Amino acid sequence: MGYYDDPIREEYYLPSAAFGATTDSLKIIGPKGKKGLVRDIEVALTADAVGTTTVPEIDVGATSGATEYARFRLGTSATAGYAAANSPFRASQIGGNTLIDGSPSYEDYTGHVMMGTAFIPADTAVFITRKAGTGGTPAGTGAVRVIIDWF
Repeated sequence: MGYYDDPIREEYYLPSAAFGATTDSLKIIGPKGKKGLVRDIEVALTADAVGTTTVPEIDVGATSGATEYARFRLGTSATAGYAAANSPFRASQIGGNTLIDGSPSYEDYTGHVMMGTAFIPADTAVFITRKAGTGGTPAGTGAVRVIIDWF
């Protein structure tokens, strides 16, 4: 059995809240001695994702709002947000190229979906951030689930 054949899979949940004009984060640390890889991000919107300059997004990074481990921009383009009526949205079900571990990546417009672009270092704090859109009247409300495999 290979190194990646039997990971510890954990799901992290941010309860429904408004993206609006604010940003909020959940700080996590994986299992001791294990490095991680973001496998999926799911967002269940209850209000449309809105931002006329940039749409709201979910980020996974070393600091709040950083994107080195994953990013899911909640729109059909950088400026056109997803409608709640079509919810939920799963990052793993959109477009594709290949990541560092051979799994698919999804980026049909710049920065749309990036997962598994880098390993989360072992024993390191990571932030899952719900980032507001910008421009116009930013809005959007939804619950977020992030799935990470730890090796």
